[in-house]
Amino acid sequence: MKRIVSTAIVVLFALWFFQRGIRPEKEAGFEFNAFAHLPVKYEGRKKPIDTLARNLLTIVSGKQTVRTDGGRLSAVEWLLDNISGRPEAADYKVIRIENLDVLSSLGLEERKGFRYSYNELMPALGRLDAAYRAAFAKESRDRDLFDRQVIKLGNKLYTFQNVLGAFEDPSTVPPDELLATAQRYMQLENYSLPLAIPPTSGNPRWRPLMSVLLASHPSMQGITGHNVSVDPLGIHFGVMLAAYRDGNAAIFNQQLGQYGSLVQSENPAAFEKISFEVFYNRLSAFMKAAQLYLLVFVLSAFGWLFRKQGLLSAALTLMVVAFIPHTFAIVARSFLSGYPPVTNLYSSAIFIGWGAVLAAIILELGFRKKAAGIGNLVGGIAGFSTLLIAHFLAGDGDTMQQMRAVLDTRFWLATHVITITLGYVATFVAGTIGVFYIVSGLFSRRLDEETEDSMYRMMYGTTCFALLLSFVGTVLGGLWADDSWGRFWGWDPKENGALLIVIWNAIMLHAKYGLMVKHRGFAVMAVFGNVVTAWSWFGVNQLSVGLHSYGFTDSATFALTVFVITQLIFVFAGLLPSKLWKSGQLSES
Repeated sequence: MKRIVSTAIVVLFALWFFQRGIRPEKEAGFEFNAFAHLPVKYEGRKKPIDTLARNLLTIVSGKQTVRTDGGRLSAVEWLLDNISGRPEAADYKVIRIENLDVLSSLGLEERKGFRYSYNELMPALGRLDAAYRAAFAKESRDRDLFDRQVIKLGNKLYTFQNVLGAFEDPSTVPPDELLATAQRYMQLENYSLPLAIPPTSGNPRWRPLMSVLLASHPSMQGITGHNVSVDPLGIHFGVMLAAYRDGNAAIFNQQLGQYGSLVQSENPAAFEKISFEVFYNRLSAFMKAAQLYLLVFVLSAFGWLFRKQGLLSAALTLMVVAFIPHTFAIVARSFLSGYPPVTNLYSSAIFIGWGAVLAAIILELGFRKKAAGIGNLVGGIAGFSTLLIAHFLAGDGDTMQQMRAVLDTRFWLATHVITITLGYVATFVAGTIGVFYIVSGLFSRRLDEETEDSMYRMMYGTTCFALLLSFVGTVLGGLWADDSWGRFWGWDPKENGALLIVIWNAIMLHAKYGLMVKHRGFAVMAVFGNVVTAWSWFGVNQLSVGLHSYGFTDSATFALTVFVITQLIFVFAGLLPSKLWKSGQLSES
């Protein structure tokens, strides 16, 4: 009975934790929730304005809310303030600049949070543009840290200005610049501007609001000689933004309702999946799951150290409960994007975490009597760390962008990519167990013979799966390459990384069967497998060459370096003489 009550408490706590923030607060003034549900097409994908706002704010600020003197703004409120032209929007401190040399070159002082307003940057935009052009003119290998940070900041501002420009009020454009402005936006609207006006019976294309309003501007007839084209959708949207700028909630809500009804009648497909994506955004399943996984790790650590079975049972229940929304969010991403679960680095991180937690649950249930808590520890740390990695990877913007045509093959994404990623999962799980083997043996007396044997069996079993999945995944990758480019193997860095994982796992099994290592030696080799896998997963991207390179980033290089150093420290610790281990004389090699 006691176990049932404790399980129910854990489940209820987790359910309460996940439901927070899903339902928006009741609105007495502007209907921000309805505005968040409006469809927009950007970067090749239809999405709600809620997603556009969150992604843009994440790119610019690294956050999804804005702190102001009057309180905290949601991403949608912040976007509305900017696209409607409210003067105070330029004073919001949202532009993150963390490099001190860049700050100094712009005449800005370091401050807590490293966030600055657009008005603070205005006097230095000319200098920033010159530095950006100079840095961009260099070969990538010749750019120093300052150059890379200037380009990063310039790209942030370029994206920010483009999004705002797509909603610009043409009445603010001087008459003699209207034609040039219209031509510029027509050239850009297909690939770099958010298209807020969906197709209608009179126009089959998605269009940016600015272009629609320009076409209906009275001065355009005299410039082009064509009749003014009045689009009711554009008029409603323009009046809506003007009402928001003027603080008139009644007109804003009225125009918002009329706009939504008109879009629904003209193009009901525009709202397909929109409400579900807003729900997905508000659920924040990955971040909440990460927090619960961290709690799982803490509960498991105390339960393991102090032999508290109640804590271990609570941790297992909490891990299973956190795993459910983690799974739901991955399925939701596939539904929204139309792709299999893994398409980029971000999705690989959340999928690796998912696979590791699933493996941890299986291990915990399978070894509860002999090594209770090990699976919990693996699942807690793996789930938390991978979702934390995903959180930082989301800073580049939309994580569900359309794929490049050469990679847009759902069959191979669902076979090769999933299989190779599961190979990463198995190798990381074996390595993580190896870390806990070394730590528990070195710093505690919990590593008795029965526990040592159980952890060894866990590592051995997952390594077998790692070899199988990595090998099959690598072969499938070669078949994909042969199907696409007519060659099975091209020594691409990512291909080489996958091959290294296969080779290392094979070496581990040969060392075991050849009696070259015993339990402790196998654990040390498993930990080094983390280094090999991390290099294949992230390291090759830092080379900035090959089809699978997603670009060099200083933060990724630093994080990868720290991870490799920590794993090498564990390897060194595993090689220390047994007399230095608190657990005493166990397997010598």
